Amino acid sequence: MDQQDHHPDAPQQLFDHHRLDAWTIAFEALVEGDRISKAIPRGYGKLKDQLARALQGAFTLTSEAAARTGDDRACRFRWARAEANEAAAVLEALAKLRAADPQAVAGVIAKLWRLSAMLTRLAMPKR
Repeated sequence: MDQQDHHPDAPQQLFDHHRLDAWTIAFEALVEGDRISKAIPRGYGKLKDQLARALQGAFTLTSEAAARTGDDRACRFRWARAEANEAAAVLEALAKLRAADPQAVAGVIAKLWRLSAMLTRLAMPKR
């Protein structure tokens, strides 16, 4: 994903979340996961909805946490990590059920794994 796809042109328009690599990964996972979601066949509506909510939650909570401080920030990062883990679990299920392309799923799960690791670190108290 090109930086211009989601970063404003003017530096004065950067938000706190634009400084986080975790936000970029969450954004990429959201976009790629949405492509997978759109290809899910009928009969898997609940998993499709849950996938969308979890991916959106990981993305929006990471964005929100970037603008917070202290315990409030750490709490949002922990919530975002939980959403990323939920999205990964749904993707795993969809792949096993043959309702989603396993190769595409593996790519998003790799991003969610990386995001989860980043969020774990971001949620830790400062030393």
